Amino acid sequence: MTINKNEITAKVSQISSLYQLLDSKEQLGEPCLLLIYTDSSTVLGADDSEKSAVKAFLSDAQFMSAIVSEGEPSEELRAAADMCIKAEEADEFVEKIFKDKTKKQIQEINTCFIAARKAPAEKVLELESRAFYRLMADKNGGGANE
Repeated sequence: MTINKNEITAKVSQISSLYQLLDSKEQLGEPCLLLIYTDSSTVLGADDSEKSAVKAFLSDAQFMSAIVSEGEPSEELRAAADMCIKAEEADEFVEKIFKDKTKKQIQEINTCFIAARKAPAEKVLELESRAFYRLMADKNGGGANE
């Protein structure tokens, strides 16, 4: 498994099982987006306990996760991550969503997406509203709506 990271993303490639991510948590750092490059032989885990552990790790992660593949990833991989991206579109996708945004802006956006995994819509909307006002306060030099 190979991990390449920058301030915003961590790219994992040459991974045979997503269970390997659990042993590499510290190496991943604190990305905003984890891009997991898979191929047709990549699996979620070897057995049900490994699969459950990977699902729990990704659903509790404080970053967004994306399966990146040349072909169609398995339904199991698709369901474990927040999104799926075609390999040929990955760099352009990352450029588009993070263009002209500060790390703080990206983190505020991520907070909303991460909450949407489990929280009811009302809670997500509340978080989104608070994030908007915090970002506007930063921009305008005023106090934040905590």
